[in-house]
Amino acid sequence: MDIKGKFLETIKKYDMVKKDEKVLVGVSGGPDSICLLHLFYCLRHELEISLAVAHLDHMFRGKESEEDALFVKEVCDKWNIPFYGKRVNVPKYIDKTGLSPEDAARQIRYAFYNEVRDKIGAQKVALGHNRNDHEETVLMNILRGSGIEGLVGIEPVRDFFIRPLIRIPREDIEAYLKKHKISYRVDKTNLEPNYFRNKIRLELIPMIKQNYCSNLGNSIRRLSEIARCDLDFLANQTQLAWDKVAVIESNKVLIDVKGFMKLHEALKRRIIRKAVECLKGNIKDFEYRHTELVLEFIQESDTGSLIDLPKGLYGEKSYKYFILSTQSPQPAEFRYTMSIPGMLYIKEANLYVKTWVTDRNRQPIIKNNPLIAQFDYDKIKDKLIFRSRKEGDRFIPLGSNFFKKLHDFFIDEKIPRQKRDKIPIVENNGDIIWIIGLRIDDRYKITNNTKKILYIKVLEQEDEI
Repeated sequence: MDIKGKFLETIKKYDMVKKDEKVLVGVSGGPDSICLLHLFYCLRHELEISLAVAHLDHMFRGKESEEDALFVKEVCDKWNIPFYGKRVNVPKYIDKTGLSPEDAARQIRYAFYNEVRDKIGAQKVALGHNRNDHEETVLMNILRGSGIEGLVGIEPVRDFFIRPLIRIPREDIEAYLKKHKISYRVDKTNLEPNYFRNKIRLELIPMIKQNYCSNLGNSIRRLSEIARCDLDFLANQTQLAWDKVAVIESNKVLIDVKGFMKLHEALKRRIIRKAVECLKGNIKDFEYRHTELVLEFIQESDTGSLIDLPKGLYGEKSYKYFILSTQSPQPAEFRYTMSIPGMLYIKEANLYVKTWVTDRNRQPIIKNNPLIAQFDYDKIKDKLIFRSRKEGDRFIPLGSNFFKKLHDFFIDEKIPRQKRDKIPIVENNGDIIWIIGLRIDDRYKITNNTKKILYIKVLEQEDEI
């Protein structure tokens, strides 16, 4: 099959373009993008599409970059294709951001493509990545310690970006241009092993082919197909797990900790990354180490703990959920009134509370469950108040005869500062009777004279109520 046949077959296989769509072609002036543009130009009537070209001068190579832009514009004028060009000082952007030249150029370039696409109303943006680019990308990802996603390599279609040359090798592209006597620009920096990708292409791949695997390209493509199939299965399993354990709100994702902990480790990591993607639109710069940090936080941190994460994200551990949010958790004041017996949901602490009263009747005293407390009901007056802590709070901790400031109690108990505002205080008739999960007030403990017992229980699930 010739290059045009492969080109059309790829477009059809991945449903890249539809009738009457406008396709913006990213053209650098190099062989790949010029070949891409020429194929689209020759087949535009058959595909029933319209074309436009976007060219970005990165200002890396001075006069040569300017000549690239002029060359691409001349090609567009010759073929009567609308041209959109722009110059951006990428070296200056690199100094400002600290990004690598490759990452900085890619970031600026894709932003430019989006800008032009919105301006002209194009449905697709076509890029000139070829089969060799795909193989190089997979090797780069392996060396960087990629997961399965990295083994897939360059996707033929991602959002509105399409890559019709992705199944065509570089040598076929160069042969096509030579056959049709089509000129193109040569970026001399691509011939120097200065950047990671260049070193892979110019040094590593030739060495592997010569000494270890002459059919390296076929091996990498087979690896990618296997990875793509496995990834599709994992994506389905992740979605099933997500539907069971995750809830999306306006600026946060709530992950049920109990359900999450039952998942396989692979699904746990994918749930975390999916939560990041839901909130930020992508997982760029959210690395493996960050995923592991969140996983450890969910599994080992105490209720009320907080964690700062990349991409402007914040994590919080509540009684039931791990909460991933785009907003930093702020101390929330709350106050609820509760009848006895009764049921209550404390939104700010994300927990449920149930109260009831029983006769003493030799009921055992519960000592080792921090989520349930017993009180002498005869000393309780009126309703209970569940509230956040406030300045000047004090109580008499069980086993003591003296008042203690709540602030000092938290310090002595080594309660993390960020957790203190989330711990509900139970109050009755102006007295603190329980610091939930920690200590009751000695004045309200059960004694030999107690006739009725008040139970207050913290529930981790609504259906326990």
